[in-house]
Amino acid sequence: MKKAAFVVWFCSAVSLFGQTSLVDQGRAALSRDPEKAATLLEKAVAESPNNAEAHYLLGSAYGSMAQHASIFGQPGLAKKTHDEFERAVQLDPNLIDARLGLIEYYMLAPGFMGGDREKAVQQANEIKKRDVFDGHRAFATIYRHEKKPELARKEYVDAVKEMPTSAKARYWLGISYLTADKNYKEAAEQFEAAIKVDASYMPAWFRIGQMAALSGTTLQRGEEALQKYLAYTPDHTDPPLYRAHYWLGVIYEKEGRKAEARQSFATSLKINPSQPDVAEALKKIS
Repeated sequence: MKKAAFVVWFCSAVSLFGQTSLVDQGRAALSRDPEKAATLLEKAVAESPNNAEAHYLLGSAYGSMAQHASIFGQPGLAKKTHDEFERAVQLDPNLIDARLGLIEYYMLAPGFMGGDREKAVQQANEIKKRDVFDGHRAFATIYRHEKKPELARKEYVDAVKEMPTSAKARYWLGISYLTADKNYKEAAEQFEAAIKVDASYMPAWFRIGQMAALSGTTLQRGEEALQKYLAYTPDHTDPPLYRAHYWLGVIYEKEGRKAEARQSFATSLKINPSQPDVAEALKKIS
């Protein structure tokens, strides 16, 4: 390789490495510090404007910031969220997470800011063309925002019927029991069913631990499940490790193991200090 060609190749390789690093750093910061994530991902997008994932993650960061922004700051952040999700889909029509993000936006935003059920349904139909389960999840999302839990539940029930060996389908059916009516028993059964189908589907282990902590039952099983999850490196769409530490602390507290509970709560807060429930739990047990 001639010297000039080598210099061009080397500079390109360095640029690619830096881009990957920025996206990875932004993804890692997303659940803990959305503002930091946005700063990193803005740089990533500037360096590589055709990176669909970077645009999607940047939209996610703006969306998280909008949830905590003032009434004056929310509209601008909301528009940025929409624009980044839309750009991600333009760049990669198969990026389902970005399409799901647009559905959330269209269902949450008021009409004058671009909220539009028909557009949400259009995105759901596009998702369904690409992935059967995610199509059910997309329509369940629409029904959830419309406060139609029975229709949302039916989407997940139908998904399990169509894909009985899908751990993901059973997991999301469990989530619907957990979030819609706090039916911990049914939720736990679905999470257990998910790992019977696929023991490597780690989000289900997290939820088994969470259900034990919430219900105060099967505590040993819950502890084992959370310890297993803590040995895993979650994706940005998975439950974060700091919440696993929190729920493990709740289990320890219920078992009367206060020193271990304090340690778990403290570890959770060290990873992400912005958790009022964890701070309160640590204060009560100290």
